[in-house]
Amino acid sequence: MPTALRRLFATIFVFCQPVGVRELWNEFYTYMVEDYPSSSEATDVVRTNLLLNDLKVLLLQHGKHITDYDLPVATVAFEQISAIPRIIQDEINIPVVDEEINFLDKLNHDQRVAYNTIMGVIERKESMIFFVDGPGGTGKTFLYRTLLANLRKLGHIAIATATSGIAATLLPGGRTAHSRFKIPLTPDASSTCSISIQSDLAELIRRATVVVWDEAPMVNRRAVEAFDRTLKDIMEVDSPFGGKVVIFGGDFRQVLPVVPNGTRSEMIDACIVKSPLWRYVKVLHLKYNMRTINDEHFAEYVRRIGDGNEPFTKDDLVKVPSSMAIQWEGEHSVYNLIEEVFPDLHNHASDAKYMVDRALLTPINDDVDKLNAKIISQFTRRRGDITFF
Repeated sequence: MPTALRRLFATIFVFCQPVGVRELWNEFYTYMVEDYPSSSEATDVVRTNLLLNDLKVLLLQHGKHITDYDLPVATVAFEQISAIPRIIQDEINIPVVDEEINFLDKLNHDQRVAYNTIMGVIERKESMIFFVDGPGGTGKTFLYRTLLANLRKLGHIAIATATSGIAATLLPGGRTAHSRFKIPLTPDASSTCSISIQSDLAELIRRATVVVWDEAPMVNRRAVEAFDRTLKDIMEVDSPFGGKVVIFGGDFRQVLPVVPNGTRSEMIDACIVKSPLWRYVKVLHLKYNMRTINDEHFAEYVRRIGDGNEPFTKDDLVKVPSSMAIQWEGEHSVYNLIEEVFPDLHNHASDAKYMVDRALLTPINDDVDKLNAKIISQFTRRRGDITFF
């Protein structure tokens, strides 16, 4: 731990009176500053001064002064170093994992095209609004993480958000968009975010190179439009989203914005594709489904449904192929379903891999409990001795 190493370093000075102080400094400097900011916002000069300040505080606790030792002289007052707002320091300090840097080598063709397109815009210092479109399993999150890691490694501030909390947790440093940008919960046609242009959050947005917003199809377009108006005010630029590079993403085949008691047309009107901003969006498509790599026929079937290309029977209903269904012949059909998904269950009750490779999904918790009870009832009961300690 860098903190413990700094404490040990100061302790050696106080109690051991080392001779080669500068040599010790040079040898362990890199390890002592590992937990300090590592982006372009924090140069070696800043990290050196942060380290010298920490050592100064530790030495003063023992009545010693840092000038008594052969150490570099601080060139920046600590007050200047700590002037970076905490919210910006937190973004700078988001760790960059080497594994995610190396994701770049694992991108498929669609992901690579999207990555190069986005990075090209950033490198040319242009502004652009992107939407990464792809069904579940096409690697949208993998692409976001690759972009975030490589941008942060280069010293850029990249703000990671998502509409839902679950999606936000999958992005390093991720927050929900409503939380990060203080978006009103019930925005209207003139709403803005609750961000003062003099605030630290506004300064973070100014310094940010890119904003990532996952699961964007789930959010009401009024929220996106409020974010757009706010960025124009903060950046003082009358371009979409204040001239920022914004990367939206998601899947319109999944959950759309919730409009309480809304009609179908009202739900569609709430989608971001109905926003005047959509004409500025460049759509990047991910089509190769990594999750169903061994079942391309099923992946294509799901994609046809999502794209509206699968034939309807009536009332927008799609007929499921008989090969994918269990015929309902009464309550005992539930056991036929269990046998189909969990064949030879009584011989696999303690087989963890067998269990995690299959699952039954249902939208109602009551049905979950009933199914679990039926499955557990088929487990082989074994007698055994239990020893208590």
